[in-house]
Parts: sequence; C-alpha cells; structure tokens
Amino acid sequence: MDYNELKLRILTVLAKGQNMDGTAVARELSVSVGVTIDIHALRMALMRYYRLGLLKRERAGGTFSYSLSQRGLQRLRWLEQQKH
Repeated sequence: MDYNELKLRILTVLAKGQNMDGTAVARELSVSVGVTIDIHALRMALMRYYRLGLLKRERAGGTFSYSLSQRGLQRLRWLEQQKH
C-alpha cells in the first residue's frame, strides 16, 4: 500500500463524522475496507496526520480520539480526484 493510499483510507473512515480512537479506526479499516494494519503503525499515521492538520484530536479517558478537520476534508477530496 502506498503512502497516499493509506491516507485516503484513514481519512475516508474518519469522514463519517464520528470521533474514533486508533482501535476503532483499525477495526473500521478491517471491516469496511478489508485492510489490516499494525496498531502501532496506525497510531503513528494518525499522529502524523494530526500534525499535518488533517485531523483534530481530543484526549478522552487516557486515549486520543480523532476526527477529520476541514483541511483533512479538503485533502480527502483531492486524493479522491487523484485516484480517478
């Protein structure tokens, strides 16, 4: 899986509008897309996307929950256009 493909899949999962922690994102990727990714690699990707401004992050009960930012939504649209 290339760099932008993982980003596209993660942003697509988070575009559903709900806050999700890393475990929930991994589960959704597995169920909806059929992609299994190491949880540590996924958490690092989420942190990178947060630092890039693509995601919003909140701390809840000792874990981070993520949601799509406006910049992330714009990047998702761009990535979808590039795919076609």
